[in-house]
Amino acid sequence: MIFFSKFQNCSSNFRLFASFLYDGGLLSATMATDRSKIIPPPDLVVQKFTESRAPELESLYSTIATRLTNNFKSQRNKRRRTTSYDNQASKTRFRKKQKFGVSNQNNDVNSEKQVKKAPPRHIRRRKELNENPKNGFCTSGNGTKRLRTHVWYAKRFTMITRWGFHLPLGLHGRGRGSRALLKWLKNGTVVHDASYYSAVQLEGSQDSILSILSIVMSPFPPSDAENVISGGIYATSMLHHSETPNSHTIAPVIYMWRPNQKSIDESEDHLKVNKGQTFRQLWIWIHAAALTEGYNALKNACESQGKVNEDVDSVKCISLEGQFGTLEVMGSKASHLLHKILNPVSIMSSRITSIMENEDDTSCCEVIPLVVNDPRVLTNNTEFDSSYTELWDANKGLFSPVEESVLCMEKHHQRLLSFCLTNKTSNDNNTPTTKMESSRFCPIILLKRNNLKDHSITRWTIILPLTWVKAFWIPLISNGAQAIGLRERSWVSCEAGIPSFPSEFPECDPYTSLKEAEASTIDEQASLRPVSMKPFDIPILPPWNCIQLAYGSNPNPNEPIPLQSNMVVARSARMLTGFLNTINDNHLLLFPHDKIKNTSILSKIIKDEKILDQVPNTSTFLENGSRKKLCFVRVVLRAYKEGVIEDGALVCAPSMDDIKLWTSGSNKKVDLQIPQSVMANYFVKEDSGKWKLQVPEDPAAMESNRWPIGFVTSGFVRGSKKPVAGGLCDAVLLAHIRHEQWSCVPLKKRKKEVYVLTRNLRSTSYRLALLSIVLEQQEEDLDHI
Repeated sequence: MIFFSKFQNCSSNFRLFASFLYDGGLLSATMATDRSKIIPPPDLVVQKFTESRAPELESLYSTIATRLTNNFKSQRNKRRRTTSYDNQASKTRFRKKQKFGVSNQNNDVNSEKQVKKAPPRHIRRRKELNENPKNGFCTSGNGTKRLRTHVWYAKRFTMITRWGFHLPLGLHGRGRGSRALLKWLKNGTVVHDASYYSAVQLEGSQDSILSILSIVMSPFPPSDAENVISGGIYATSMLHHSETPNSHTIAPVIYMWRPNQKSIDESEDHLKVNKGQTFRQLWIWIHAAALTEGYNALKNACESQGKVNEDVDSVKCISLEGQFGTLEVMGSKASHLLHKILNPVSIMSSRITSIMENEDDTSCCEVIPLVVNDPRVLTNNTEFDSSYTELWDANKGLFSPVEESVLCMEKHHQRLLSFCLTNKTSNDNNTPTTKMESSRFCPIILLKRNNLKDHSITRWTIILPLTWVKAFWIPLISNGAQAIGLRERSWVSCEAGIPSFPSEFPECDPYTSLKEAEASTIDEQASLRPVSMKPFDIPILPPWNCIQLAYGSNPNPNEPIPLQSNMVVARSARMLTGFLNTINDNHLLLFPHDKIKNTSILSKIIKDEKILDQVPNTSTFLENGSRKKLCFVRVVLRAYKEGVIEDGALVCAPSMDDIKLWTSGSNKKVDLQIPQSVMANYFVKEDSGKWKLQVPEDPAAMESNRWPIGFVTSGFVRGSKKPVAGGLCDAVLLAHIRHEQWSCVPLKKRKKEVYVLTRNLRSTSYRLALLSIVLEQQEEDLDHI
């Protein structure tokens, strides 16, 4: 050991030679016994070995010291960036930045007037991005919030600023990659960090909370109210203001009740309020684009109820923004991946196993609370300690995960132990310790969402503390999940036929803000092009008011109906039925699912010969212009034989001659177009910035004109084998078109689908498509992505 202490400053070449000599001596001693049986020792004590070889090492040291004249410093021309031992900062710029803040020994210690400089920006940014505060989002200089996965996303994705967050738009490139995404969904798993969703908590008596929900939610109560109130499943609804019964819609929300359970301590004061009413908690999850408006609406409703009913304690409305993270996991192998990542404690392991293995038997919308081990650790604990806190008790404080440095050191010691390179009896005092209260167990809530497409693509949502997002994100990615951004997420929703918020909710204010931001970006990009290459302008925000011009339904086309105050989007069969009752036309050829719950009943209605005699004449109703409101329903469009439907395309009413051109069975290509001059001026931008439909006056243009009845909100996904598009169309106009088509075809050729025409805004050609009304296939259209 004395010998090795003298060689601390020797060159690296000599260290290699001494190591080689040591290995050679050990190998020769081992081979001397039996060359056929070379068995390495289980433990090697270096100190005893060096003591037995001390004379040989001393002689070697004297020989080398004579040759080097006792100068064991490495030659300057042989040095290769080995100045890390020196406390003095290098003269180069790189070394100055890397060693910033280290004291210079040559500085005068008595100089107190020296001003301490701030660290460089890249050092401050690295420290800031590596922080993991207990709650709240980290923000940039301008106040924009960052996700906990911001560093991972920013290195691989194109980032945009939207809804007050730095969010990943999509992979770098021209916005393609949908074919690869569809393969991931079909054969693997995709994951998205949706932590920009936040929860608003309502606390109070159960009756008081239900009273508030009945005011601000529509539809309410849910179909399976008993299971929702018990906390077994979650429900979806549309949140709106509570001033009037038909007030403005805010956003679609997901809400869930805390399951009834006794307190951990002996007291049960938190379960009771005055007059023996049960104390409950409710979470309402709102998108970041509508969080402020939604929270204010809920808070005003709670305050109004407290003023009206003074005998009952008012419901508390608490914003939980910045406390929880949300991870969306989708794909055919999503359940398999979650079963691999989520390792619950022993008392819950059997439940998660049964859920994943019997996935088809698990009901949709199920709420599954779990306590899982840290997915980063190598070995899982079977029993959790007293640091466990339920996710619903976030206001009491949740423990953060163990720091990465501690886990890395533990993994390092385990590797050394597996190679018998550490002394089992010694304690390592260099093991880093965490500075905050941490735990190796994480409480989560797992939501079983509705399956996508043909029920082969599963969809899960993980709700967890915000500090644990990075701890779950890396294991998900390392085990094969593909991360996606907002663009890929919208492709998933379109492929599955599920609306995406806010791009498919025109009745909400975030939709208008999103479209205006997209239009501003497109105008900015177009301004960089020369005049000869600029495309003509098209409305990014569809002029929904132009729907009222179809069939002369508006007697004053120069005075369009205001959009927000007179536009209704039926998101449930009950809402559609209620609208039809208000206009006294509940006998229109519309079949909401709450009335026709069986497809066989609908088939009988289609084949009924007297059904058309029972339906009033919608042409007279439209021409009178008596409609004061436009009711839209979401539809699914499929191209008939050919054509690609793009986002923002027009959905138009066809004539019977148009339908016969495509359905006649002829191989001749149908060419139904509008003139090029009409296409460029079909929509005119007014001085106010709004778009207006320019009704053609030329007889030739009028002959090719087809009245719009709706717009496409999500176009085809490239690479899909069965592409579908989503849109919104006027319900009354759809009933009128269905009446026309059923009247002109034989009884056996009637279809529940409606033939419509679609035209992309930069195209002159019409294409035939088959339209299906969503509320005729399901009772609610509230599920969203």
